[in-house]
Amino acid sequence: MQRLLSRVFPWQIRWKGELVEALLFLAVYIAYLAVRPVQAPDRALVGNLAVLVPLVAAVILIFRSLPAIPAYTKRTWLYLGLALVFWTTGNFIRTFYEAILTIRLPAASVADLFNFLAYPFLFYALIITPFENRYAPLRFRFLLDATISSGAVATLGWLLLNRSLVQPGAGGLAGMVPTIYPIADMILVMILVNVLLANRKVRRTSILWGLSMLAVLISDYYYSSLTSFQSYQAGNPGSLGWTVGYLLLGLGALIEAGSQGREASQPSAAPDLWARLQNLLPFSLVLVLFSYVLLDWQLRGQFSVLGLIMSLLLSLGLIVRMGVRAGESELHKYWQLFSSLAEPTFICDDRGRILLGNPALVQALGLEQESQIIGKPLERIFDGPMPPAEMLARAEHQDFNQEVTLHLHQTPYLLSLSPIVSEGRKVLIAGVTHDLSEQKRQQETIQNAYEQLQVVYRQLEDLNSQLEQKVEERTRNLSEAYLQLEEQNKILQALDQLKSDFVSMVSHELRTPLTSLTGGLELLLNGKRWRSNDRTNLLLMKSEIQRLSRFVENILDLSAMEAGRLSLRPEPLPLKAVVDEVCAKLSALPGAERIQVTLSGELPLVLADGAVLQGVFNHLIDNALKYAEKGPVLIEAFQDRKRVRVQVTDRGPGIPREKRRLLFQRFQRLDARDSQSVYGYGLGLYFSRRMLQAMDSDLAYEAPAEGGARFYFDLKVAV
Repeated sequence: MQRLLSRVFPWQIRWKGELVEALLFLAVYIAYLAVRPVQAPDRALVGNLAVLVPLVAAVILIFRSLPAIPAYTKRTWLYLGLALVFWTTGNFIRTFYEAILTIRLPAASVADLFNFLAYPFLFYALIITPFENRYAPLRFRFLLDATISSGAVATLGWLLLNRSLVQPGAGGLAGMVPTIYPIADMILVMILVNVLLANRKVRRTSILWGLSMLAVLISDYYYSSLTSFQSYQAGNPGSLGWTVGYLLLGLGALIEAGSQGREASQPSAAPDLWARLQNLLPFSLVLVLFSYVLLDWQLRGQFSVLGLIMSLLLSLGLIVRMGVRAGESELHKYWQLFSSLAEPTFICDDRGRILLGNPALVQALGLEQESQIIGKPLERIFDGPMPPAEMLARAEHQDFNQEVTLHLHQTPYLLSLSPIVSEGRKVLIAGVTHDLSEQKRQQETIQNAYEQLQVVYRQLEDLNSQLEQKVEERTRNLSEAYLQLEEQNKILQALDQLKSDFVSMVSHELRTPLTSLTGGLELLLNGKRWRSNDRTNLLLMKSEIQRLSRFVENILDLSAMEAGRLSLRPEPLPLKAVVDEVCAKLSALPGAERIQVTLSGELPLVLADGAVLQGVFNHLIDNALKYAEKGPVLIEAFQDRKRVRVQVTDRGPGIPREKRRLLFQRFQRLDARDSQSVYGYGLGLYFSRRMLQAMDSDLAYEAPAEGGARFYFDLKVAV
């Protein structure tokens, strides 16, 4: 039918445009009723068409919009459309007879039969209206409330209409047919009121239907009133209710189709004001009915048996409702627990058909509504190594666990089935599933790690065996190397002893002739017959012999130090006496007059070897006089806590930054060219530093801001 309607009406229909057209149609019909006289011959035709055209339009709009209507109300609108088809047929028959054939139909006709056939579809459409909560006691209480409310309103309507409309001799049961329309409409309106108050999920639909059925109720009451008195005529203002009601149903279908992308309201644990009103409605209506029966008995003196029976029956219904309401609060806890479970949970029968499922199961299956899983067999949900029939057969007697996969996307789950025996001895199966995806991933990770560990373990075993071989081989090589080193050490010790003996022998052999030469030169210099040039040459020879003697002494001291045979004798010494003695010995050197001594205050005694300390001063002062040709050579000393700082400063060219790393290495000089003007062996600073280190001190260098060079060292204060 949708394809046919889409071909006939290919354009898109909007509810706003349809609303404008409906208002124009209604305005034209109202203008016609106001202008044309009541006895006009075309009034019956126009009046019937004014009802039939909106009815046909509503049927077309409902079936045309059905594919776009949300899934949770689609079946409700489908059965509404089928009900309107019967109403259309009944109205078409009435229009054909009364407007075209001008034959007045009796109170009970074929048209009424088709109209009455529409009401079962309307009632069924309301019964299948989806609830926001499938909690069974809530649905049962709603049906009970709707039954009590509708029963009370139907009884009141029947008593009122039967009292005011049904006239004596109006045709027996046939004369009572027109009163059935408003009674049925009242029941529908009351059910819609209950749906509106209790079910927030379809309140938009309930409001649209309620307004339309209320308009239809007004016209049906008007029709029943005039028909009872044989004065009904088509085309009267009372038919406006039908026109408005059918136009509202067509607009409602378009509005419902336009809400396809919106989500239905979510369930809420706290009831709203409308739900509280729905709880009070049955009590209020039964109370009104009972009051009317009693009041009518007092005023008219006639007792309505039907009113009393219905009042008692509905009162019993209220008592049943109170019992349901009392048990509902207890059962609601279990329902909330079932609904709030994070794991997919369900209840099925012994054949595996789902009877109840929680929202987690609906979400896991990728569905929107819980009703979509009701009745589905387990084999369409889970895949497992065991057939579902065998799993269910085992679960009927005892708890059963089986690893399965979700049919939708093959997610692994642990399915736990447990038997539930109802009071009627009917066995149901409760199922709880647990997602094993994370466990599977961890298991796979652990398995991969175990396999890698096995590979590493085998590699370690191979390496261990190779390592043992290598260790054994290296041990053997080390043993051989140790023996070789031991032999070489003995050879080196022998060579070192030979070197020491050789140095001692050479130094001793050199010291004796040098001493003799020095003594001879001093005797010669004491003579007075030498010419000036000869005396200068003799002094130069004496100076070179003394320098060579000092070199020999240094070589002997270094050799003794490296051999560990140099013994120092630190003792408390006055620093000033040592400096004065050194200056006296160096007074004969060229430039000795530039030496300036500055000792701050009363210096304490220092702990040092006197001969070694004099040698250090000799080297530092000699270097300063040789490399700084001009300017003073300052010898300074001052106390710094438990040490005495000694500094020798000159105003010479200083030491280049790139040469400073070579200062304290032996046989290193700043200028080693053959044409150097200052001769030396590069041992003075090396010897001085080694001697100071032997006395728990050290020699350091710094460049003064005013230029030149400064060497300094610290000596311990004697306690």
